[in-house]
This record gives sequence, structure tokens and C-alpha cells, in this order.
Amino acid sequence: MNLTGPGTTYILLVIPALFAGAVMVQGIYKIIRHESDGKIALGFGVLFCLLILAAYFLFIK
Repeated sequence: MNLTGPGTTYILLVIPALFAGAVMVQGIYKIIRHESDGKIALGFGVLFCLLILAAYFLFIK
């Protein structure tokens, strides 16, 4: 299976990265509004970014 094509890169990296960015922005917004679950959302966004980076280095590169 060829994992270096542009379609695979788009599916495995770009779309999840946009989702992770949205989760992190939501967490920052909640932290600014002093809501209690803001740190949890920010943590999940960072964790998801780390998983995307791991997928890049393990499967694509």
C-alpha cells in the first residue's frame, strides 16, 4: 500500500490536523472564559496533534 500519495497525506494529516486545531482553539476559548473543562479540551487537542505527528513519522515518512 502506497502511503506517500497526496490523497493519503490529505486524509491522514490535513483533516485531522484541522480537527485538532479546532479542539485546541475551543480549549483556549474556554480557558479565557474561566470554564472548568477548558484545560481538558486543550489537552485532548495537543494529544491529538501528537498522534498525528506520530502517524506521520511512523507511516508516511
